[in-house]
Amino acid sequence: GWKTELPDQAGVVIAAFDAATTGRLAVTYYNELPASDFLERLKAWDESCCWENGPLGIQSPTLFQLANWAFGTPRNGKADIDDRILSQQMQRLVDCRVNKVPFPLDIERALVERASNLMIYEGENRKRLLFTACAAIRKYHFDHFKEEWDMALDKDCTNRSYLFGRLLAIAEAVEQSTYSGDSTREANAMRTQKAFSLHPLTVWRVLEEKLEPYYKQLPPRLGRYYRDMTQEIVGKLSVSDGELNQKLDDIYLLGYYHQRAYRKEKSNQPETEEEN
Repeated sequence: GWKTELPDQAGVVIAAFDAATTGRLAVTYYNELPASDFLERLKAWDESCCWENGPLGIQSPTLFQLANWAFGTPRNGKADIDDRILSQQMQRLVDCRVNKVPFPLDIERALVERASNLMIYEGENRKRLLFTACAAIRKYHFDHFKEEWDMALDKDCTNRSYLFGRLLAIAEAVEQSTYSGDSTREANAMRTQKAFSLHPLTVWRVLEEKLEPYYKQLPPRLGRYYRDMTQEIVGKLSVSDGELNQKLDDIYLLGYYHQRAYRKEKSNQPETEEEN
């Protein structure tokens, strides 16, 4: 928002300070850039490290969110990070954003690990963590592999992990569709998410069996809709069983998020469009 007020020829100083002891201030990071470069780098980061954040639209998570969700200790349904760890990780992320350093693997992996166990978080914190992890995954793949993952469901994607992520979201949707409005039960898909990410085929077969009683409670048309979608996704899994059961990579969370968001989008459309 300051672009019109900051002349291109102006200089920008980025500095970080740490009060190691009372009365003493240490400079822990320092950089000087032309204003035009500074603004371009901020924009480039926000365009590649971003994700759909529900009703808030496409956003880039703050550096604090990235560090906190990656390295914070789960406590009372949210993450709580030590100040010293926060300081170290924030400095790394500032360097990435300002100097175009590729997104760190350990931060991306930590976010994927946290987001693969959403059970230990509560309510809106699950959504915040999943949004932050997906933005980091998108950024990591952009920086290291020049991949640009879309933020909408890709029905043509044949990536094994992406497809299994979609299946996990469908299993969750089938069960939740039978709940009453005030139910606080956790779906089997949520309870088995961590195991699913490690042994997807084995856990998927268990989930399929557990879903049968829930299918019987659904309106026939809705049950047929979920079964048809499941069969379509399974049909894209063309590798051998041994490969299918290998640990999922980070992309499964994108498929999981996309399928969940697609379900919500469809639920807001007229009923006659449900099977499209």
